[in-house]
Amino acid sequence: MNHICTWFCADEKGEESIFPQTGHKSSGQKHQNIYWRCILLFFATSKRFNKTEKHILYTNVKQLPVVDGKKVSDMLTDLQVETVFTDFKYKTPKGYFEMFQNQFYEFSILEYITKSSTQPDDMYMILDSDCIFIKSAQVLFENAGAQGFLSFEDDCTTELVIHGLSRRDMKVLYEALLGKEINEIPGYHLGEFFLATTKNINTIFADFLTLWPQMLKRFELGLPKFNEEAQTLSYLYYKNGFKASPSRALMKRIWTNPVFYRNVEKSDVNLVVWHLPSEKTFGLADLYDHLINRLPGFGLLISNDEYMHYVTKTLGVPYLSPLMKMKYYSLSYYRALHKRAKKAPIVGKLLQNT
Repeated sequence: MNHICTWFCADEKGEESIFPQTGHKSSGQKHQNIYWRCILLFFATSKRFNKTEKHILYTNVKQLPVVDGKKVSDMLTDLQVETVFTDFKYKTPKGYFEMFQNQFYEFSILEYITKSSTQPDDMYMILDSDCIFIKSAQVLFENAGAQGFLSFEDDCTTELVIHGLSRRDMKVLYEALLGKEINEIPGYHLGEFFLATTKNINTIFADFLTLWPQMLKRFELGLPKFNEEAQTLSYLYYKNGFKASPSRALMKRIWTNPVFYRNVEKSDVNLVVWHLPSEKTFGLADLYDHLINRLPGFGLLISNDEYMHYVTKTLGVPYLSPLMKMKYYSLSYYRALHKRAKKAPIVGKLLQNT
């Protein structure tokens, strides 16, 4: 059976990490509600195209919240999404890395799958919640093929530092962990996309259990380490000979905000999955409001053509209207000024609860 999954791991008070795109404390409800809306939108867009796949939400939240006056648990039930609770077991110690600490929750998910899935050929596709579907995921499962694995690499240069490590840095770290020289500079796999069979998940997780204490030891010694799940998975893939797909026609990390960086292309409308990390509080919020709050049945009753028309219009892919451009600039600059004001001693006290 094919599974389509996403996840949410809530930070507890005192264990917050930095999520630059929300502007709120990661332990707070305002921050978390942004992700709950993304989760509901993720499943609503997937159910439109993927009617036979099993949908699963993994979370460490025992009591699902009420968002915009609606119970998240009821909406997930209506969307036929199974909610699986699992603890966040692989927490990094304080000071390990300041950003996105809960990304290592993905390994708690993989552990759960190793213990609960008895069919070695079952496939699990785990995506970040700020992804949406614009086509059927069947082609993704088909591309995993006989290898039972599919991944995609970032197009970053060898010298670009992402979350504390460049690809060249990763090569040095790989050599230290493997105890041998490697001839190539390894690729950096996109952490927002994971697809593998239960059999391969067992292999990946078994190697993670060996790697995890090594990462903690390296942190204690002040040595380079993997700071997030994409770096970690990239190493585990490399160790096991799992190669990234050369295709650029299936999914993409799409940056949309013209104020900072925009990599939108006309061909993006032909992809299967859009990952939209800068749209959580922009276009995805507007799309959620339209599909979840305004339309009956999570928008599943409208035609695919009408759905795509609204998606492309709301997210500005592939074309950005003058009105949307104005919205990006005005909101981006407002948030930048607001963030700067919060750092001021007096104003910050007035705004610290925003």
